[in-house]
Amino acid sequence: MIHDSRLWNLYIAPDTDCVEVMAYCPIEDHSLVVSSIPVDPDATDTVGAFEEAVYDNPLLLNDFNRVTIVSRSGLFAIMPTELTLNRDLVADIVDEMTGVCGKALIIDELPLLDASVCHLIDTELYNFITRTFNGARFIHRLSGFTRYCHGTHRGAGSLTSHVNLRRGSLDIVLYQSDRLLLANTYEWIEPADALYYIMATRSAMDIDRKAPVVLSGDREVRDSLTPLLREYLPTVMPAIFPAAMFRAGGATAMNAPTDLIVLPLCE
Repeated sequence: MIHDSRLWNLYIAPDTDCVEVMAYCPIEDHSLVVSSIPVDPDATDTVGAFEEAVYDNPLLLNDFNRVTIVSRSGLFAIMPTELTLNRDLVADIVDEMTGVCGKALIIDELPLLDASVCHLIDTELYNFITRTFNGARFIHRLSGFTRYCHGTHRGAGSLTSHVNLRRGSLDIVLYQSDRLLLANTYEWIEPADALYYIMATRSAMDIDRKAPVVLSGDREVRDSLTPLLREYLPTVMPAIFPAAMFRAGGATAMNAPTDLIVLPLCE
C-alpha cells in the first residue's frame, strides 16, 4: 500500500494493550492507512512488547519523511513556557508532581498559548525509539489535541469545552482567546463520571452554561454522554471532522483515534 515511504508521514502511539499506527502521504488523497497492533497488556516487559510489535511489522522500519511518536503517558504537567527555559527545574517539578523519577523528559511547547506540556517517557523506550526511528519527534496526546482545538476554534470567542472521549478516560481543554485555562485528562468508569468532570471543570472556571461543549473521540461514548449533558447544558455538539483528513482517508480517517488524526493539522 505504501510504494515510496519517503513521501509519507508516520505516527505511532504506544499504548497498554496495542500500538496504534497511522501513515499518510500529504500529497496524495485517500492515502491514509490506520492500524492497531495488539500487544500483551499483562507483559512485564512493556518496552520489549513494543519492540516486538515494531519488528513484527517491518513497514514501520522504512525510511519515512517524518516519524512522530505520540505519548499517552499520564505522567505530565503543564506550565508556563518561560519556566521551561530551566530544564533542570522542569525535571524537578515534573518528578515532584508525578512522583516518578529517572524518566526521559519531553517538553512540548504550545506557542500560541504561552504554555508547555512537560511529560515523562520510559528511558529505555525513549532510547529504543531514537535508535530505531531516525529523527523521531515526540508529542504528548494532550499537546496535539490542545493545539488542534485552539488553532481551529480560537476565533470563536466563547469558553467552549473541548472534550476528547475514549473508553475509560477523556481529555478536556478550555481556553479564552490565547490564554490556556485547563488541559487535563480524567479517568472514568460510568458516563456519569465523565459528565461530572465536564461540569466540574466548567464550574471551577465559572463558565456560563450557554457556552458550548464540543465532543470528539469514541462515537459510542459520545452517544451515551450527549443526552446526559443536554439535561444541564443547551449546546452540546459533535466536533466537525476536519475536511483535509477526510480527503486523506474518508471512513478510515473518521474511525482513526482523535489524537492521531488531528496531528497533521497542527504541526
